[in-house]
Amino acid sequence: MMPIHPLETDRWPDESFIESGFVSVSASYRTMFFEPEEGGILDAGSGSPGTLMMKLHLERPLPGIHGDRRISPQIAQKCVSLSPFLQKIFARDPLGADSEIVPEFLALSGAGTGVIFRRLPAAPVLPLFSLFSADDQRADGESYIDATLRRLYGDDAMRAAAAVGDELARPLIRPLFAGFRHGFSVEMHAQNVLFRPGSQALIERVFIRDLEGVVLSNSYRVARGMQPIFLELDNPALTGEQASMTRWFNRNVDHDLGRVFTASLDALERSGYFGKRERARAIRSIRAAIRQTVTEARLGPLNRPGRWLPVSRSPYGNGLSKGHYYRARYR
Repeated sequence: MMPIHPLETDRWPDESFIESGFVSVSASYRTMFFEPEEGGILDAGSGSPGTLMMKLHLERPLPGIHGDRRISPQIAQKCVSLSPFLQKIFARDPLGADSEIVPEFLALSGAGTGVIFRRLPAAPVLPLFSLFSADDQRADGESYIDATLRRLYGDDAMRAAAAVGDELARPLIRPLFAGFRHGFSVEMHAQNVLFRPGSQALIERVFIRDLEGVVLSNSYRVARGMQPIFLELDNPALTGEQASMTRWFNRNVDHDLGRVFTASLDALERSGYFGKRERARAIRSIRAAIRQTVTEARLGPLNRPGRWLPVSRSPYGNGLSKGHYYRARYR
């Protein structure tokens, strides 16, 4: 078994794992699921209100893994401190009405060890990459987004394409912008965002998972008339200043969610439900939804126009150095 991050499979298109040996390109398997009442390990697809997810510490780097995967005392404190704070923000902000934070209620860190405990939402809930991944439970292997749009819109693929902005983009953009309105950038990539399917909609509810990657800017909060927070804590993971939230805004929209949108449209084209005309219409629908939500969130100054926007050093990295750009496809 070779675990591969769902967003990084395109990094290894011609890699022969059999010939080259074990190559790990993800630390995503450092998680365990269990149900305390039953005292056992669960399959990752299980879920109930009592299901816990443990994110485990990796003391040594793994082959192909970039960055430090250890859970430091600063990260442990950050996750547990942010959890109730962000939960309140999402509960009060109209843009967060159909979303919530997966609570991280306990974190431990010691010499060479570390763990973060999360309480998962009740099933049914799926990671965002399930939208466009082939569904093994379906005879034809079609993706969830393909099957759902066909169920909702029938053979009228052009009407489905026009609705992609409301069905796909808006539910994901709104919680992201709810965070930005309060000085937070939350990770919106396809693994750390969960969604609950709807009977009459593609996405009924969105869940933000993994607070380790949340970025806070107190300077942005002060500029918007809000009080700085966590200043009493000697923890750079919480109090470190971000000079430019624009870069994080661009990374979240054009890098994280942009890849989700592209992969979803690719899946719809592969199935034959969308052709080039439908894809072009869907892109216009996504762009309209983003622009409307930018206006609603009053985030215009962050939404810099341009074909190329400063984002990160690579499509896979987290760095936000000057001079690195990512193409803006959905503005």
